[in-house]
Amino acid sequence: MTNQVKLDDLDRLVIGALLAHPRATHSEICQAVGSSEATVSRRLSRLLRIRAVRVVGVLDDHLSRRARSVLVRLRCSPGAADGVARAIAQWDESGSVKVLTGTVDCVAELAYTSNEHLYRLMMEQLPRLEGIVASFSNQVIRRFSTPHGWNPGILSTHAVRALQSQRLDLWDEIPEPDTVAELSPLDEQLIAALAGDGRLGWQGLADRCGVTPRTARKHVGSLMAGGILRMRTVVEPELVGFPVDAFISLSINPTKLSAAGETLVQHPGVLMIAATTGDRNLCGEVAVASDKALYNLLVDTIGNLPGLLHADVAVGLSTVKRAGMIMGYGPALTTGLPDRWSAPARPRA
Repeated sequence: MTNQVKLDDLDRLVIGALLAHPRATHSEICQAVGSSEATVSRRLSRLLRIRAVRVVGVLDDHLSRRARSVLVRLRCSPGAADGVARAIAQWDESGSVKVLTGTVDCVAELAYTSNEHLYRLMMEQLPRLEGIVASFSNQVIRRFSTPHGWNPGILSTHAVRALQSQRLDLWDEIPEPDTVAELSPLDEQLIAALAGDGRLGWQGLADRCGVTPRTARKHVGSLMAGGILRMRTVVEPELVGFPVDAFISLSINPTKLSAAGETLVQHPGVLMIAATTGDRNLCGEVAVASDKALYNLLVDTIGNLPGLLHADVAVGLSTVKRAGMIMGYGPALTTGLPDRWSAPARPRA
């Protein structure tokens, strides 16, 4: 059962502004969407209250070297995929979990802190789940894009650039630094507070952490500038007009891998794309408006990628977990939102 959520064009424009700048002020949003500040304030409050959209702060596991990621693709026996996905969604290590239809039935992104940790996940925990017929693991070795910078084209290019120019955090991907500074107890506090509410103002953040607003902004600004703390607007693509969600796994000639990844980054339908190890070396999530749009993405973009050897597309049936947040089970309709959407202590990138 779902709560009926009716979003109009202005709601979607407001969400588009949040995608471009998760911590944008009401004034910045109203300039981007062409509405009054009072109207934007009411719409934004409602969208957040009914959880059609959430804004969270994310400690970047890769850049902070806290963890690495592996994409696990699973084939399941008939009728078992939903149960497998629900079980994996309960793991602290899972950041996203989807039920699919295609050559695989479920895909999950897992964070692991060491090879021993990964061994336990793959060789002990995963085999305990009933209904798994085969598994494929693809470790993420380079990210070309993540949902932190997803721009589906809801707003004009000019409006998106204006909003992005105001962000303190990084929305695009950067190489891992040679060294990583240790996080202080205050840094950890600030990150945890923003993980719960990414739109906390400086005063509210300072009150929660027992410091002055100036100190809070200084520490947060430093964390954001280094890519350690990133802001993310979490929304199901279907709610903003992109109901066809799919997981793509590609084989690319290694000499063309960077070129293929950078090409996909330019497509507005690509939420995430990463270079990986294993049987597929370029994997990610896409969301488009229709089957025709998915066909065009396959034919015009993926089909023309440099070095393409093999392409597989598994269409999403249900998002069980996104950005570390467990969602209601079953598909989220354009006019419906799952009843349950709960957040863990810290969302994952």
